[in-house]
Amino acid sequence: MIMFNKILYATDLSEKSLLILNALPEMRCIGIKEIIILRVVNLSRILGTPKGVDIPAYIKAIESESLPLINEIAEKIREMGFQAKPVIPLPAGDPTVEIVKIADKENVDLIIMGSRGRGTFKAILLGSTAEGTIRKAKSPIIVFKNQVQRVFSKILYATDFSKDSERVGKYARFVAKSCGSDVIITHVLERGSVLDEYKLNSIKKEFENEGVNVKIAIGSGSPPKEIVRIANMEGATCIFVGRSGEGLRILGSTADFVVRYSNIPVFIG
Repeated sequence: MIMFNKILYATDLSEKSLLILNALPEMRCIGIKEIIILRVVNLSRILGTPKGVDIPAYIKAIESESLPLINEIAEKIREMGFQAKPVIPLPAGDPTVEIVKIADKENVDLIIMGSRGRGTFKAILLGSTAEGTIRKAKSPIIVFKNQVQRVFSKILYATDFSKDSERVGKYARFVAKSCGSDVIITHVLERGSVLDEYKLNSIKKEFENEGVNVKIAIGSGSPPKEIVRIANMEGATCIFVGRSGEGLRILGSTADFVVRYSNIPVFIG
């Protein structure tokens, strides 16, 4: 049974990551009650510097600078009606490792975080923190980009009929039913593949049985590019995609590139 009770909100306290706060009220519809606030002191930025750094002093300085804002964030979250729990003292180390460690320790149901996206980091998928967290975390993740409101209004659920996409489909059905979302089921035909209408209609029926308004959109070509194109064309507000796919046994192209190129939040289950 799917349950969402506790979120881990990973933030670097940048302006972009703080915009995610605007998405939190909508999380009530999926059952969220508690939000863990995590700021990691990123030691990978300073390790190996030529002259060396006084690491304890660096951690203390970042913590002194961060705690007033973290406490302010916690108060805003409480005003929204959630329980808020800042992780104090701030963990220090590799952000991906610490995010996954805290997510496991707190037994969270969902991780939410921002991404730097493309821009000058086009050659570096996401900037390592979001990418690494997607790869290593056990719980589902929502990676936010530019849009942070009406996240669940219209869900695009991408399926390649793999076990991963079947799993994320269960999340999509739960969220759509809980939040009254419209859903677009998307399947992309790659070269040489044949459309399995029976499977698609069976998935559509599963959503309809939950009272969800659903349609099917078929793409052709590169799956990640087509998923993003269809999401834009249909006015989707969130993309649900599995960590891996039928033809890619490690986290690879589809999930990675959808997160990389999408302008809307991506739920990776």
